[in-house]
Amino acid sequence: MAANDHHSTQEQPDQSQGLMGLGEGVLSLEELRGLPPLVLAYIGDAVFELWIRLRLVDSGYRRMHNLHKQAVHWVNAGSQARILEAWEPVLDEQEMEIVRRGRNTSSAVPRGAKVIDYRLSTGLEALVGYLYLAGEQERLRELLLLVPEADISET
Repeated sequence: MAANDHHSTQEQPDQSQGLMGLGEGVLSLEELRGLPPLVLAYIGDAVFELWIRLRLVDSGYRRMHNLHKQAVHWVNAGSQARILEAWEPVLDEQEMEIVRRGRNTSSAVPRGAKVIDYRLSTGLEALVGYLYLAGEQERLRELLLLVPEADISET
């Protein structure tokens, strides 16, 4: 990692701070607001996929083929777009702004993904990344618990 890409003021995480030392948020609100939406989405993608994988294992999936198949079913642009649509009625104005920033960011769309779905999924990932980095674990949990209620059957 290049020195200028490293947040050098961070100390070793205290184990009482929760997962990876992020109990209270790793960045100030000013620092968070300054992050590009794709950086938020980068973190959000990892957090969302880990949450899905943990739920699958907790639900009793044990065979790797089934774990992978179910994870891909939930963690793709189409499914994440439907999940975001299910979240929209409960998002506040600030959360919607983070989603808009993520959705409107220009990036290459992977082959096989619909542009609109990919943009929406980037918005979802940006919001998940923002909430995670802000230390808003309870709000993030509230939203993630709505995931199984989303109709992703068409994806």
